[in-house]
Amino acid sequence: MAESESRVVMIAVDASAQADEAFEWYLSNLARDSDSVKVVHCAEFHLGMSVGINYDEKQIAQITDQVKKQQNEVDNLKSKFVDKLRGKIKGEAFILTGKKPGEAIIEAAETHKANLIICGTRGLGKIRRTFMGSVSDFIVQHARCPVVVVRK
Repeated sequence: MAESESRVVMIAVDASAQADEAFEWYLSNLARDSDSVKVVHCAEFHLGMSVGINYDEKQIAQITDQVKKQQNEVDNLKSKFVDKLRGKIKGEAFILTGKKPGEAIIEAAETHKANLIICGTRGLGKIRRTFMGSVSDFIVQHARCPVVVVRK
């Protein structure tokens, strides 16, 4: 791909310092004026209680408050990356839901015809990564385009 050709660069982020570092690394090392950046975050909502059918009003209020709090955090994260893009490079931010993060990111990359995916890594050790799984590992294994995993 010639340097002047437009490419779609997907940057997978979360609220971690590693996601910020991956974004900044892209801007410092790979960004082109012709790029179209798609910043994606896969929102995972955790209720802190088991899912059931019979809740009293207090429990319903707690669930509602928790969902609102998490939605606010997701909205703030999206705004943060939109602000980081503004004035630097053409792009937009998306919130993905409904799937595991790795699956959602791969699907979004295919939908947006990404030429490159960039993500950070939490730096988990090999043993922890084996038991917990790793979004960056999943992306590397399943992406149909090059992937850069930024590790600082």
